[in-house]
Amino acid sequence: MRLRDIVGQDRATALLLRAVGSGRLAHALLFDGPDGVGKRSAALGLALALCCPEQPNLGCGACDVCRRILAGQHPDVRVLAPETNQIVVEQAKDIVALASTRPHEAPARVLVVDQADCLNPSAANCLLKTLEEPLPGNFIVLVTAAPARLLPTIRSRCQRVRFVGIRPAILVELATRRGIDRARAETAAATSGGSAARLFELCASEVESNLWTVASRFRQAAAAREMGPIFDAAAAFSDKEERRDLSEALALLAGFYRDALVMAAGAQDLVLLGSRSAEMAGPAGACQRQHNLLPLRQAVTAVLDARSGLGANLNAVTALEKMMMDIRSSAVEAS
Repeated sequence: MRLRDIVGQDRATALLLRAVGSGRLAHALLFDGPDGVGKRSAALGLALALCCPEQPNLGCGACDVCRRILAGQHPDVRVLAPETNQIVVEQAKDIVALASTRPHEAPARVLVVDQADCLNPSAANCLLKTLEEPLPGNFIVLVTAAPARLLPTIRSRCQRVRFVGIRPAILVELATRRGIDRARAETAAATSGGSAARLFELCASEVESNLWTVASRFRQAAAAREMGPIFDAAAAFSDKEERRDLSEALALLAGFYRDALVMAAGAQDLVLLGSRSAEMAGPAGACQRQHNLLPLRQAVTAVLDARSGLGANLNAVTALEKMMMDIRSSAVEAS
């Protein structure tokens, strides 16, 4: 939970550590970025840096103060989360009351609002004056994966700290350190959207083989001589239940073509799905000729367009048919 121990967010954590060390930390902060990338952990890490008596401005993570913060038992570090699907005005009033008093025992008080996009309008308006001018020594951290859902007046009162999706190579390392099989870790990293939380969910599930089955079906249909396999492969996802893991399967397929592309370009050190490198180098990977990279580039684009279309509620069968036809036509044009 120490800021310096949070992986994949070097820019955000360095900014926070500099601000704490210089005494110029903003009193209201907005941590935004995808789910599961370390935003809430960084908020607690910030509390360690501000409150730890053993390693001021850093946090040791081991002293009594740090242990109580991490256990949720320190009176000057509070985490507020929605009790239902909203953060209501009564909860916001609790924050206002705390931020109008001095810290109880630590040099600073840190109030973390998790899933801050769940603030209803009354709760958000209740916080406006406090966000603008809390009592000195109080710091409010809003944590959200959907900053656009916050009122503009809330966003304008906070210093924004952006968190990014964690790079797949780092996710694979995190998983293998915990004893997870590398092939499984690579698949989970390619489909997790940069989220460590999602990574470990996928590693713990049995979805890996199904994702590869779906991705291989699309590749084989796009490579077939006839159009029938394309229509059959797309029609299999006309039912909503069958589409449950489709987004992850398309992310995996895009990762496969991406890796085939970098292999064809002679950049084997950039391959992420190394356990499938033999497939990428063979006919199924379509990258025997290093001078012809265009079909693989177009394949990546076609898959990402399909995934984006599904996210925008485009008809799944139509999006998948177009994806496989685009992959097929790009390969035919290059042959």
